[in-house]
Amino acid sequence: MGFSTETFDYHISWKTRGHRPGQHKSDQRGMGLEFAGHSNLLDYPDPRRIDLRQTIRDPLEQIYVRIFNQRSATPAVIVSDLSASMNFGIKKSKLRFASEISTVIANSVTTRSDAIGFIGFNDQTETKWWAPISYRPHRTNLLIEKLKNYQPKNSSHQGIKRVCQVLPNDHTLVFLISDFHMPISDIEESLSKLAKHTVIPIVLWSKAEYKDLPNFGIMNLNDPESGESTTLFLRKKLKAKIIEKFEKRKVQLQNIFLKYDSPPFFVEDKFDPLEMSQYFNEYFHA
Repeated sequence: MGFSTETFDYHISWKTRGHRPGQHKSDQRGMGLEFAGHSNLLDYPDPRRIDLRQTIRDPLEQIYVRIFNQRSATPAVIVSDLSASMNFGIKKSKLRFASEISTVIANSVTTRSDAIGFIGFNDQTETKWWAPISYRPHRTNLLIEKLKNYQPKNSSHQGIKRVCQVLPNDHTLVFLISDFHMPISDIEESLSKLAKHTVIPIVLWSKAEYKDLPNFGIMNLNDPESGESTTLFLRKKLKAKIIEKFEKRKVQLQNIFLKYDSPPFFVEDKFDPLEMSQYFNEYFHA
């Protein structure tokens, strides 16, 4: 099955404040099945929900109705790294891969009747890479398609620190796609600013960056900690050190993301929607 139609299941662990009917728990009063308490008929004039037992028990003889919370929609945003390191790829760049993953995310969000938006960042968060939250995500889909063939030049990741300024005020589900080849201090600063939202870090690494390197040869590589590109003459011993550095980096990223209750989802050359569904089941109980 192609990326154009695949979806994954997800749920949220908070009560959304969205007014539009959807599939998530909310505090909005409506025709849902989640019992929220009683109110008198004057404050909540819905005779269909009169509770006779509660009314009979009241010594003041007020008429009570049962009130329920409806299921509501929640906002979701795809945030994609557009920096130069995301242009890495032998058969397919990370940006093209990010486009494919973003398509699956957008499909999944719209299938659940939620709103979706898009933010791209490199040195900045540029308006030409913004798509507002919408239930008809035409602009988001255009940017996802544009991402497929985008080729950044000498751009950094500093805009990640300003993503919080573009997000909605309400609690939002944020799919943050990047290789995170940037200093841990920048990641931590960004996560602290996004604390009011739920962040799903999707870490894009390529086996060609470290596992599948040749034992000998000259290669341009991105340092996983600084994000800087360096030219190296590879030898077997150096390759082993590079692999070890990436493995240590993985533990480092896991620790910093878990500190902010955002367990990372690592992807190497293949994105499996079923694994993403399992990720939500494990970490975000409804």
